[in-house]
Amino acid sequence: MESYPLKIVVIHDGLIPKIDPLLVELGNKFGEESVIHFENSNKGLEYVLDNLNQKMVVLLDINFSHGELSGIQVFEDIKKRTALVYVIMITARSLNEISHPDLITMINHDAMAIENVFNYPKIIELVEKAAHKMETRVDSALEQWINSHSEADRERPYLTTRTGKVYTLTQILDEIRLQTPYGQEMEGNILMLAIDLLARGKKEIND
Repeated sequence: MESYPLKIVVIHDGLIPKIDPLLVELGNKFGEESVIHFENSNKGLEYVLDNLNQKMVVLLDINFSHGELSGIQVFEDIKKRTALVYVIMITARSLNEISHPDLITMINHDAMAIENVFNYPKIIELVEKAAHKMETRVDSALEQWINSHSEADRERPYLTTRTGKVYTLTQILDEIRLQTPYGQEMEGNILMLAIDLLARGKKEIND
């Protein structure tokens, strides 16, 4: 299976490139080429949505200048397209200054964490956890496997459900990213198959 290197996408207009401790520490930990910084929220969102085939962890500021999308808008737009990108919300403000509706939105849409931007050791730890989860989650593994196919193969009919509905690999990937009932059912079936194969293998070893 083709491997997609992890990208750390930082969308924040208050960080100075090559100087800010958070960006420096991220570069030291994951490699400078793996860290992409956007000061403009609109451009950051565009990059994320144009690169969904890339494994990403997004560090997203909550507040941006007038005329730009707010962090909450960027967060919601990402989650409308995929549930598989980990988003860590960061802010220079006190967490108790975040509005209650914004907190509800972040919680309901599975923000990985809400952290103060100055607590970069904790943010580094959260990014490491997200990177590990991407390597072990069934849905992320399925996404990576589907993306290893050519575009032509992804657009061909791939499977037919019991009700007769036909899915291409691209459509299956959309279902997984949006965590629809079918996407979740697909994940569950794959997980049960993996457990069954593991159990069968263990019996053969014991024999």
